[in-house]
Order: sequence, then structure tokens, then C-alpha cells
Amino acid sequence: MKLGVTYLGNRFVRHYAERDLPEIVETGCDYVVHTFSEYDLAFHSGEIGALVGATHEAGLEAWLDCWGLGGLFAGEAFSDFLLQHPEAWQVRPDGERVPVACPNVPAFRELLRTWIEAAAGAGADAVFFDDPLAPAEAACVCHDCREAQPAFLEAQDGRTFQQWSLGRLMEDACDSARGLGLRTAVGVLPGSGLPEQLAAARAADVIAVSPLWRAHGQPVSPYVYDACAAVAAACHDSRQEPMAWLQAFSIPANRENEITQAAEAMVAAGIANVSTWCYRAGEQMTAIRSEQPQLAWETVVAAYRSLKAASAGG
Repeated sequence: MKLGVTYLGNRFVRHYAERDLPEIVETGCDYVVHTFSEYDLAFHSGEIGALVGATHEAGLEAWLDCWGLGGLFAGEAFSDFLLQHPEAWQVRPDGERVPVACPNVPAFRELLRTWIEAAAGAGADAVFFDDPLAPAEAACVCHDCREAQPAFLEAQDGRTFQQWSLGRLMEDACDSARGLGLRTAVGVLPGSGLPEQLAAARAADVIAVSPLWRAHGQPVSPYVYDACAAVAAACHDSRQEPMAWLQAFSIPANRENEITQAAEAMVAAGIANVSTWCYRAGEQMTAIRSEQPQLAWETVVAAYRSLKAASAGG
């Protein structure tokens, strides 16, 4: 059983190394996923490297998450790229410009390559491409998409142009990362578009599903189990590693037991790699803080210890 947790909102490395990291180790985590936003890329590259180094010194793997990059990847982080490159915004068929980077725009593809190189330079073990594959309301029809159409038509692989564009972006990103010695994980979301997302994520080593029942307005059961079972089955066929995100943010008071239920459902569905979003149940961020973050986090810790004991036969 492999366990992880996301760490965000702090760039004071000594605090992380001396206060938070020992608690993460005690929880039984095998890796930490550090968010690495455009802001971090511009202003905190040294701190990111130091966080990665501290994580390694504690005996854990360090993953980096391209948090909010270009507005195409998930995350609360704002994108400076979209401000600097309005021409990279997606264009709907009615002409509306949407502040989400188009996967076919060369400037955005270059930003992603730069980010991957920075992640490798920071010493990361793996990179997580955070939920880029959720279907948009309508396909982009910008100049670069029109230029890419001939290559799409030549591919003839049964995907829509939108799916093909995202899949090509992820294939190129995973190839670049792998060439720099990084493992790759791509996030997918449950729902009717899951099969297309799985197809577009086929270049990754790990496929990470986000059955965030509270965020998606769903009951824990059968939502978490069904989503995880679908990804586990697909990964078995494609020989990829399935992973699931355990929601510990925005948990209402007295519903912390849902965390335990979700963790158990993930394992029952065939998932052996679980990571929690996020450390200490989001207590550092008003927008996503659980109502009782201490209790929610304690529930995560108890669930992790139970999963580790079960996997060890204890």
C-alpha cells in the first residue's frame, strides 16, 4: 500500500522540515505531493527544491503538481500566463474567448516544458498533471487548433479533436518528463467523460482519479467505489498504476467518518495508491478548510494506519 498527501500554502522550508514533515512521516506516508504553481516557478524555485530535498532526507518520495498551470490544470492558483498571453486563451465556436490555455498553443506547450524541466531540476521523483482532461463545454477553434486539424485527421484514432489535443499534450509532456528521469501521473475525473480521459492519459505511468464526493455533490457510496473500480480495471488492461485522491478538505462537521468510508471503498475497488488532498484537512486555506480540520486530519491518520496494517497483513 502506497500513501501520500498534498502539501501547499507554505514556503518556509525549516517549518516544513522541523514541524510538518515529521508528522507526515508519522502518518505513514510514502510520498508528498508539493504544489508547484506558476507563482512558484517565477518566485520560489529555490524553496521548491529545498522542500523536495527535505522530503528526500526524511526517506519519502517528492512529487510536484503543476497546480493551476495555464488554467488548464486544476487548482486554486491563478495563472499569470493567461494575463501575459491573451492570444493563448481558448476560443469557443461563437467567438467567445475563455481564460483557459489552449493545449495546441505553442507558448503554452513551451510553458509546460519549462515547468517539467524545473521540476526535474528541483530533484522531484514524479510529476502530477492535475486533472487536465475534463471535457470543456465546447471545443476550441483558435488559430492553432485550426492549424492542428490536419494532424488530427491523419491520426484517425476515434477521438474527438478536443480529446486528441489534450491527449497529444499529455503524450508530449509525459515523454519530456520521462526523458528527464521523472515518473508521470495524470489526473482524471469521474463521470461520463471518464473513458475519453483514460484514453488521453494513456502515456502516463499513473492514472489518478479524483472521486471527491463532497466537491462533486455525491454520496460516498457508490460514487467513490464505482469511480475507483473503473480506473483500476482500465489500468489493469493498460498496465498503468491506478491511484485515487482522498478528499479531506471541505468536510462538514460530524461527517468526518466519510473519509474512512471513502478510503475503504478505494481499497475495495482495487486501488493500492491513495493520496489525500490535503495536509491537515485544508486548515491553512479558508476556501477549502474542513469545518473541524483537526478531527478530519486525525481521521485521515487513522485511516492510513488501518490501510497500512491491512496491507501488511496486520
